[in-house]
Amino acid sequence: MTRVLTSRIVKGFSILTVAFSANFAMAETSDDCTAKLEKYLDTLRKNVASDYISPRQKEASQKLIDKAARLRANTEYTYTDCAVFDKLLF
Repeated sequence: MTRVLTSRIVKGFSILTVAFSANFAMAETSDDCTAKLEKYLDTLRKNVASDYISPRQKEASQKLIDKAARLRANTEYTYTDCAVFDKLLF
């Protein structure tokens, strides 16, 4: 009885350890879209700072920058840069 219980507890801890390790590794690694996302955000920042862009376009660019910051700072779900990029475009 105690062997079965002990083996189940050990198996449960093993599964939790693997799950947390995978989540931690995913949060720290950058993906293929990181460079593309940074370039897009840089373009949006230039739009906001430009004198030649209409106020409405500046406002839209600032909203996208804010949305990207919110998605990246989300603690409930860790978005990859590809997911952030997709959410900004659609």
